[in-house]
Amino acid sequence: MAGYNELKGLRVKYLSADPANPENGQVWYNSTTGNLRVQGIGVGAWSSGSPLNTGRGYLSGCGTQNAGLAFGGNPPTGATEEYNGSGWVIGGPLNTARRQLGGSGTQTTALAFGGTSGYPLVRAQTEEYDGTSWTEQNDLSQARYGIGGAGIQTATVAWGGSTTPADTGQTSTEEYDGTSWTAGGALNTGRYATGSAGTLTAALAFGGRDPTPARTATEEYNGTAWTTVPATLNSARFSLKGFGTTSDALAFGGEAPPGAAVVDTERYNGSTWTTDSSLATIKKGMAPGGNTSAGFAAGGGPPAPSLVGTEEWNFSTTTITPAAWSSGGNYPTATDDVGSAGTRTAGLIYGGQTPAPATTAATNEYDGSTFSSGGNLVLGRGFIRGFGLQTAAIGFGAAPAAQLTANTESYDGTSWTEVNNLSTARGDGGGAGIQTAGLGFGGYVPGSPSSTNVTEEWDGTSWTAGGNMNTGRRALGGCGTQTAGLAAAGFSTTFTSDVEEYNGTSWTEVNNTPIARNAFRLVGTQTAALGAGGYLPGPAGGPGNLPTNSITYDGTTWSTNPSLATGNTRGGAAGATTSSFVTAGQLGSGITTENFDGETVSPSPASNIDVS
Repeated sequence: MAGYNELKGLRVKYLSADPANPENGQVWYNSTTGNLRVQGIGVGAWSSGSPLNTGRGYLSGCGTQNAGLAFGGNPPTGATEEYNGSGWVIGGPLNTARRQLGGSGTQTTALAFGGTSGYPLVRAQTEEYDGTSWTEQNDLSQARYGIGGAGIQTATVAWGGSTTPADTGQTSTEEYDGTSWTAGGALNTGRYATGSAGTLTAALAFGGRDPTPARTATEEYNGTAWTTVPATLNSARFSLKGFGTTSDALAFGGEAPPGAAVVDTERYNGSTWTTDSSLATIKKGMAPGGNTSAGFAAGGGPPAPSLVGTEEWNFSTTTITPAAWSSGGNYPTATDDVGSAGTRTAGLIYGGQTPAPATTAATNEYDGSTFSSGGNLVLGRGFIRGFGLQTAAIGFGAAPAAQLTANTESYDGTSWTEVNNLSTARGDGGGAGIQTAGLGFGGYVPGSPSSTNVTEEWDGTSWTAGGNMNTGRRALGGCGTQTAGLAAAGFSTTFTSDVEEYNGTSWTEVNNTPIARNAFRLVGTQTAALGAGGYLPGPAGGPGNLPTNSITYDGTTWSTNPSLATGNTRGGAAGATTSSFVTAGQLGSGITTENFDGETVSPSPASNIDVS
């Protein structure tokens, strides 16, 4: 007769190896190692995301981690940005610039209400966002700033806030139905700058001030009236943010007297607040969005300077390693305006200035951590451009006028050989493609204008005319292939943000980079590109420059990307959006190298259970 084990099975699985895809909390016995094992339970943590285009505090936000919205902020601005889970892109501005405003809804159906444009301009304005632009709607019944709110565009509840510089907290509540505001039930404790979560019929208000001190009180709204619940925040604060529901919410950041910002995160389960993982950066007045499984907090403000950083909240059994730049092996000699080709683990950097007007013919190969010497160029020069792989590359042109040349060379992984010249002598242009099918476009030429729109195609033997760019420029970024090329930013008659795509015959203008710049480096493909460094007018590294800026392109839209640790302009770069490097350049030491790794997601490891 069959026994219990044969009929019902073991309560703990007896396996010779760990299961391929264990479930959250699954327990098993590994007979090979002799260990009782458990798959990790989910945990919550904040990690770095890509920065806003414009740093600011006291802004508002809504949406989700992969489709978020940030708007308004201090100093009073109407700036709006959209988050796609990887970076921020610029959206349509608010009609009324303001800070300390309320927000609700989604990235394509958002609501902005209240705020201040600077005392005594306390605002009652309400605006709706359709994913492209904001439209003014019926005002709040009472103008106020530091207002709390929750819900969707057509069903939002707004509460509290202040109407005067005395920061006197209000108890009034208003409900929005997609057209007009009407009175709702009053808060039990008048306050402003509370945290917010929930919906019109199930909202949560927590923390805040009136005008001092910071508060811990929590109230729940049922669509009619507010109820003070026994649970209070562990950390009294105001200008904090939150998201979630009345049974599962998150509160984070904020300020506690006397003016100190906090990093504390707390989670609410419908009856109790418990302390959770802290924000990495102290900040208050952020733009929030998402839920307790996946959310974001962007920007933030005083007492620290207005911040551009974004942090992402994730609660799961997976481990998320955010995209980031990290230190790589130093370039052997301080050099700028180099040529580059290859990948992150098989890169090629050649030529350049050491510094101007001195030039070098040196070639160095990169394996992802260390540079080693390769064969020298036949002609040492700066502002050289190229394309291809570490073992099959093309280098062409040079600038400025004293170095101007049409010289083209081919690299076989050991040595350079002169091949047929460009039709037009130039340097500091863009390049794309492989050794047998490449593109050279734009660049510096003598005269006025000194930036050209000429495109030439390389077939492995010689150059022939291609379709001219719509905007002639030099010091631009270039990447892609001969039939799917990408040209971005650069210098025309001034710094430009123009972007064009090449189809093998002609160039088409597409969406601009967020900010105009030159000396820009671009890697990847026409539909997945990564741009780094560059600068605006002014002394290198001085005011107005963007030496650490990094952005990505998905074939349609540009968005922000984690910033370089060290400024880079006129350096070399190679690789893809998931794995690349930048090195050398005019800023910093001229030898700094940084490696880029895209975001990765991996299962949390299983662990042994101590049964001793």
